[in-house]
Amino acid sequence: MTNNISVLDKNQLDICNHVPEGSWLSNKDHLLKYYEWNTFFRRNINRYAEMYYGLQLYPYQQLELYEMNNNTTTCIIGSRASAKSYIVAIFACCKASLYPNSKIVIASGTKGQGKLIVTEKIKNELMQNSPNLCREILNIKDNQNDVIVYFRNGSTIKVVPATDNARGNRSTCVVYEEFRMIDKFIIDSVISPFQIIRPVPYMKKDEYKNDKSLIEEPTDLYISSAWYTSHWMGAFIKETLKEAECGKPSCVIATDYSITLKHNIKTYNQILKDYKKFDPMTWAIEYENQMISENTSAYFTYKMFTDNQKLKKPFYPRTTADVLSKRKNPYALPKQDGEIRIIACDMAFVENKKNDNSIFSCIRLIPESITYTSQGTEGSRKEIKQGYRRMVSYLEAVQGGDTVKQAIRIKQLYEDFDADFCVLDTRNGGMNVYDLLAKVMYDDKKLDSNKMIEALEAALNIKFSI
Repeated sequence: MTNNISVLDKNQLDICNHVPEGSWLSNKDHLLKYYEWNTFFRRNINRYAEMYYGLQLYPYQQLELYEMNNNTTTCIIGSRASAKSYIVAIFACCKASLYPNSKIVIASGTKGQGKLIVTEKIKNELMQNSPNLCREILNIKDNQNDVIVYFRNGSTIKVVPATDNARGNRSTCVVYEEFRMIDKFIIDSVISPFQIIRPVPYMKKDEYKNDKSLIEEPTDLYISSAWYTSHWMGAFIKETLKEAECGKPSCVIATDYSITLKHNIKTYNQILKDYKKFDPMTWAIEYENQMISENTSAYFTYKMFTDNQKLKKPFYPRTTADVLSKRKNPYALPKQDGEIRIIACDMAFVENKKNDNSIFSCIRLIPESITYTSQGTEGSRKEIKQGYRRMVSYLEAVQGGDTVKQAIRIKQLYEDFDADFCVLDTRNGGMNVYDLLAKVMYDDKKLDSNKMIEALEAALNIKFSI
């Protein structure tokens, strides 16, 4: 490195005259070296981690650190054991010590998940291997309410849960740990507004306050393993990649299990054991780092399943005690106009834990339409039907074997759900179930004494004392 005095202004060059005599920075040559090394490390944060903190990094980890610090948006999708949390911990510590008064926030689906980066990676691993990092850190606060790393230069690393309760925090850098598990609404409405410009004292001086080139953009870092393309992260990755291709400060990095084999993070035998344990889809997601999507000829899409995984108003059938006590079902769903309800039955007939179960699905088909009002014709309205919105309100698994019990359960669900149609799998023993459904049947299931007493108490509205 050579001294480049031309890029320094009068205030910077005059600092050596404003420090105590005998200080290391009172020597102008020392001051210029300080500026050069500080600039070099800020532009090459991976070198800072190696040269100052004394950490040994693999080439791919150096690349990740470099891209994290030189882009405002970085998305890293990594396979299992690719040291994602470790590199995040290194970046947070380097960023905090190189940029005074940085406010680094680690947001995760649960506070405990983000806390591991501080307790396991920074405190128990990095600080044990780097005396210089120990000198940079003033204190670590770790209790039930707060997890914060305090640096001597005023920077902090704080762990927050990605929930609505995190409001009120401020950050210059946000790390979204395992961001696929964070609600997109929480990111947009709660965590993203954390971001502010790094508060540096010189920006308040008259000679600098109007210089826009000195403003540092906040940094967003997204870390996760792969998931389904139907998840919001799929669209986010494509958008970030598109921005990178257009020359914007964005970056996408992806690594698969070959990284762990190349650098002896995992052995071939370990990988082979996991390969035998996992089903093909889990293996593709966790180790091959594939964003799973459905086949182009698939009848059902993953989005259809994920959209039906969470219901605000699920349906639950009545219990035997509810029926005997004539108790009203609190989970009954009133039918909408034009709604169609179906009990779909996928049958199984072998009573064995290793075999499939019978699956009974309670499905709602709710009509959807758009109404248009014609201009110029008073009161002229036209309704355009758009089919049905599908909602799976309840699923139940029944072990195969007894066709009588299965038929009784189908009848119970049909009545409780107020169904219109029953779709039955009639292959193999399905015809026997069909014949039973066509007959009058009786449920001879017996209740234990406690449930019987509960049913009688509810029916008679009295309390028995035993």
